[in-house]
Amino acid sequence: MYLKYGNYQHAANEAAVVISKQGIFTESGICRGVRERWDIQGRLQAADQAGLTVAIGALTAAYVSQGQDIGFFFDNGQPTSHRITSAATNGGVRVLVPPSFPEGKGAEYSTYRSYALAVEAEWIETQSTLLNWTEALSFRGGGSQFAFFEPLGGLPQKQLLRQFTTYSATQSGSAVGHLGYPVPPAPIWPAAEHVDRREVRFELPKRSGPTATATYTQFKVSWSYHFEDASPLVGLPTAWPL
Repeated sequence: MYLKYGNYQHAANEAAVVISKQGIFTESGICRGVRERWDIQGRLQAADQAGLTVAIGALTAAYVSQGQDIGFFFDNGQPTSHRITSAATNGGVRVLVPPSFPEGKGAEYSTYRSYALAVEAEWIETQSTLLNWTEALSFRGGGSQFAFFEPLGGLPQKQLLRQFTTYSATQSGSAVGHLGYPVPPAPIWPAAEHVDRREVRFELPKRSGPTATATYTQFKVSWSYHFEDASPLVGLPTAWPL
C-alpha cells in the first residue's frame, strides 16, 4: 500500500497517516461542514546522501502545490477508502504543514531522513441553509417635547413645545446564508415605513481555495427599516425562519 499526493507517489509502506475529523459549527450551534486532517509521518530511504538529497527535494516540491488529490492505494493501484478528491471539497486540499524534518539525531541524513507533514480538507453541509439570524427593534418618541429658554439674566425656563410627538421605531438586523443570500424579513409595520429610508446591504461571501477551485460560503445580508406613526408601534423582532 502506498500514499499518493497529486502526481507524487510515496514509497510503499513508507508513510504512516493519522486521520481525524471534526464538525464545524457556527456560533448558533448549526453544523456548516466537516473538517478532515491527515497527519503524515514517514522516512525517506536512499543509498547515500546525494540520493537522499534528491528524494528530499522531490518530497518538498510535491507539497508546495495546494489543492491536489490525496489518498492511499493498494499495491495494484486500486484506491482504498482513505482518499480525498480535492474538487469535491470546500476550497480544495490544503497543505497545513509542509514537509518538515523533526529528527536530527543518530544516522539521520545518511541513508534515511524522517519527515512529517499535514494536510486538511473541508466538506460543506449542504442541508444547512441559514447559518445566522439576528434582529433588533428600537423605539423612541410619542411623549411631549420641551426645551429650555435661557435668558440673559436669571435661570433657564422650561417650555413645552409639543404636547404629543410621533412614535418612531427602527427594525434592523442581519442574516448569513450558507450557500446563498437569505431573504430579508418584511417590515413589521409596512403602513408606517419611511420607504425612502430603507437600507438593504449585501456583503461578498467568504472564499475558500485558489481561483481555479474556489468555493464561496457565508453570504451575509443586513437590513434597516424606519417607521413613524401617530399611534404607538408595538411589536417584537422577527424570529428565525423555519
